[in-house]
This record gives sequence, C-alpha cells and structure tokens, in this order.
Amino acid sequence: MNPSTSLPFPANARAASNTEADEEPPHGDLVTVTRVFNSLEAEMLRGCLEAEGIPATLGDAQTIQTDTLLTVALGGIRVMVPASFADAARQTVEAFERGALAIDELPDDAAPAAPEIEHASGFRMSPLAWIVVAIVVIAVVIF
Repeated sequence: MNPSTSLPFPANARAASNTEADEEPPHGDLVTVTRVFNSLEAEMLRGCLEAEGIPATLGDAQTIQTDTLLTVALGGIRVMVPASFADAARQTVEAFERGALAIDELPDDAAPAAPEIEHASGFRMSPLAWIVVAIVVIAVVIF
C-alpha cells in the first residue's frame, strides 16, 4: 500500500499545518480580564466587549454549563481578550458592573411585555381554601 495514496488529505497539508502552528495568534496572547460564576452574565459580558470592538472568548463556559458543580472548583468562567485589548476590556467590564451599559427604559413604540389578564368571574379562592380542597380530594380518593 502506498502511504501517499492512503491519506485523506493532500500530502502538503501536513507541512502547512506545521507552519500554522508556529504562527502567533493575530492579536497576541489571551488575558483573563474577569471571572464570573453565571454563564448568562459571561455571555452578556462577551457581547458587550464585542459590541465595543474587542474580540472576547469565554474559558470553561461549556464545562460549567455541563456540570455546574465545577463552577467554584474552576474559579468561574474566564472572560478572556487579546493582551492588546486588555485595558479597554477592563474599562468595559467596570462599566458593565456599574450598570452603565444597562437599558433603563423601553422605546415609546414598544408594546407591554405581557398583556394583563382579566378574570371573567369574580370567584376567587384563597391559598388556604385550595389546600383544604386538595386535602378533601385526597381523603375521598384514599378512603
């Protein structure tokens, strides 16, 4: 069997992959700018950073989503940016934590989030009444 014909990729692909591995990433080494313990907060931070033009990535996010008990053991989700963007990223993270990036109000043309429900009948039962009804139904079923 000829080894060059058994390869599923061109013979020069191995040489190309060795040269790519030696190259530095386009923006330099990644630096952890903060750690968070909530995956939703980590995704929001990443989105805020990317909206500011800062490339960001999350470390250990998938591991923590798979097993949340590892959150503390891993030290949370790492929000990482290239070293050249670290100072700008820290300023954006501080603004996020202060609430400066929060949306305070809805636009004028926005519809309410949930319509109010009108009750057709005036019959209402207190939570205590519901408990009594549940006990009576269970007693009837058992006996």
